[in-house]
Amino acid sequence: MLNNYYSVTIPSENTLKNLVVRAKDDQIHFIDGINEISAIGKIKKFNYNCHYVVLLPAASLFYHSAPLAEKNPYRISEDNILSKFAEVKENFEEEFYYDYLEIVSEKTKEREIKFFAAEKTLLDSITENLDKYKNNYFISALPVAVFNTVNKVVAQSNYLLYYKINSSYTMLTAVDKKLDLLQASISPAELQSEIDKTQKYYLNNKNIKLKVLAGKSSLLNLEEFMDLEDEDFVFLTSMLWSIEKCQ
Repeated sequence: MLNNYYSVTIPSENTLKNLVVRAKDDQIHFIDGINEISAIGKIKKFNYNCHYVVLLPAASLFYHSAPLAEKNPYRISEDNILSKFAEVKENFEEEFYYDYLEIVSEKTKEREIKFFAAEKTLLDSITENLDKYKNNYFISALPVAVFNTVNKVVAQSNYLLYYKINSSYTMLTAVDKKLDLLQASISPAELQSEIDKTQKYYLNNKNIKLKVLAGKSSLLNLEEFMDLEDEDFVFLTSMLWSIEKCQ
């Protein structure tokens, strides 16, 4: 296996935060810590052997859930999906890049679309220096990366996860191991109140008790090796997800 490098970038308020690692023979080596950069560009010393991943925080995303009732259950019609958002935002296709997840409930078999979108002006300004290397980079949603990584290691099927990014908290919930609620830009002072409110809502309206999980070292069973705080947890989960995604 070649030395594969992975550059993970998360937009911050007025800058970009970046982490570069090398993955070889199932070992991960940190090239440097988390750094602030002004622009994303090709790292020349790594030649073409570097995957560039841009993950957008929930605060910069348009997130929406919509039930899906297709005539053909094995094929999703984008026209059907986009029509659900035409009333929410005019010129949606012209102004946003988008992607979606299909969620199927194991209990009810109901199908739902989890829709993520970001403004084209935001993404184009971030990735303009990488357009010539289209095969070496991709963009996704940060909460998806965090959720997918955590979802594999926790035993709970129904839980509330919160993590810190850009001086505020993002909170998401999982029901039957499927992404459900996503809420961003929660201040530290509001966090406990939002957790209590969300737990109460699920218990009273859905009869679901959510286990509260904090984004830190113990969640990944890494407390013996490293002490993760704040955004370190987000970058580590993002890095693990990116390596798996690119291989």
